[in-house]
Amino acid sequence: MYGSATIATRPLTRIFLSDADEASDDLFAFYDADGNGYIDKQEFRAVAKKMKSSSRRREVISVATAALGSIFVATGSNTFQYGQKLLRTRYLEEFAEDAQNELFPTAMLSSDIDAGIARVLKGRGFTPENTLFGHSICADEVNNRKEQLIPLMLNRWQEGFALGGLGGFPFAGKSGFGAYLHHVPDEGRLLVLFAPHVGIDENGKIGSLQRDGQAKLSTACGAAIGAYKELQKQKKTAEDPLLVLDYENQREYDPELKNIIKLLAPRLKGIEQSADSIAFVTYQMYGIIRELITEEIVDTPEIFDLIQEIAVVGGVMINRRKGGDFFQPLSFETRSRGEAQSTDLFEEAFGDRPNLLPVMGSADAMTRASLY
Repeated sequence: MYGSATIATRPLTRIFLSDADEASDDLFAFYDADGNGYIDKQEFRAVAKKMKSSSRRREVISVATAALGSIFVATGSNTFQYGQKLLRTRYLEEFAEDAQNELFPTAMLSSDIDAGIARVLKGRGFTPENTLFGHSICADEVNNRKEQLIPLMLNRWQEGFALGGLGGFPFAGKSGFGAYLHHVPDEGRLLVLFAPHVGIDENGKIGSLQRDGQAKLSTACGAAIGAYKELQKQKKTAEDPLLVLDYENQREYDPELKNIIKLLAPRLKGIEQSADSIAFVTYQMYGIIRELITEEIVDTPEIFDLIQEIAVVGGVMINRRKGGDFFQPLSFETRSRGEAQSTDLFEEAFGDRPNLLPVMGSADAMTRASLY
């Protein structure tokens, strides 16, 4: 569906180092044993094999980058992120890349999202000492892999408060948000990141992911796809032949999934006009989470008695088997004490906003997903 004979030429990451291109050429030449300008399977077999193993991925990329003479002095994490950018075009999954470019057109690597948020907030006085990071993401372990967005942000801001449950919904609720607020340093700041997540497998199927250590594909996000499947059974939406995997849920006690089903049901109108049903569902999940987070903030009148400012970043986490996870940024706002309106920081941090009308199929669907 998303196949292509060539790798997309659109820039996928932002490398903030002037000598990155030269370093990439040097690194490529290091593995191009026959000097023909291409890395064939034999030449890159050892590196590719090691990169498939999550337990070895960090070590391989760090060692490979350091072997070139260390262009800059960095921590182990910085070395990994730098090496990931330099190497990913040599082993990326073409169909997955094409699907991501079409459906999540301005997605960025986790490390670039982390850096963009930190750069903008630093100028506003956010520091690890005065800021408490909170996140509302799905409980799925795939969202907490080393060197990806949440671990990177936890490392940068030193600690974090978990607000989310299945699907990324803020199931901690108003009580949980209140506890989070009352843990902030005196006269401090809050930083909230929220996102549903979605997998893309090597064939470009949305909602599918091959997890480390598993031969079979699984769903991601299983909660979102499970809710969508249940709504089809209830005839709340048309049957979808494009579903990646059949999903059954027989549990009687399943309060989180039941809430997802209830909130998702009225938002599926127009899904048949979308470019991809699971991408459509994922963006609608984003809209629900955004509204719930906003409601928690607005319904906490004492919030600015305790803090100076709250920054809220929203988007979609994209889980990939190879090449690092991505994040499609969709919103970035701050609200400050004494200010009636929020401040939009999106373009300062991430650049141009994505055009999602071709993905969603209609302006009405975009409005329901809070994509504005």
